[in-house]
Amino acid sequence: MAKRVGDELNVSDKIVSYQIRYDATVSSSTAIKFMTDGVLLRELANDLLLTRYSALIIDEAHERSLNTDILIGVVSRVVKLRQKLYEDGKKKTFSDPKTKPRPLRVIIMSATLRVQDFTENT
Repeated sequence: MAKRVGDELNVSDKIVSYQIRYDATVSSSTAIKFMTDGVLLRELANDLLLTRYSALIIDEAHERSLNTDILIGVVSRVVKLRQKLYEDGKKKTFSDPKTKPRPLRVIIMSATLRVQDFTENT
């Protein structure tokens, strides 16, 4: 998937990368990163606010795996927390704009999905 997106965007594999359990092409130049739900859970364990990301796309959400359900539950709370930090940050001056908190955007994708299951967080 990373290779195809990189080819379609006409950028190198350093810009569009992937990370799975035992393999990765991620670099400091990576702007788009494809990863498994397990990799994202490990990143959440180390950085609850997912500060390195401005957006997440969770695909195949209808499969309702344990990892995906945990991710959606935790990420829904991270979105609220990042929004609050962003609102609070508007009142402050940051010497380095990179440290200013930004809201996290999340897209949940699925071929067949009961929206109610996710909006009610059940």
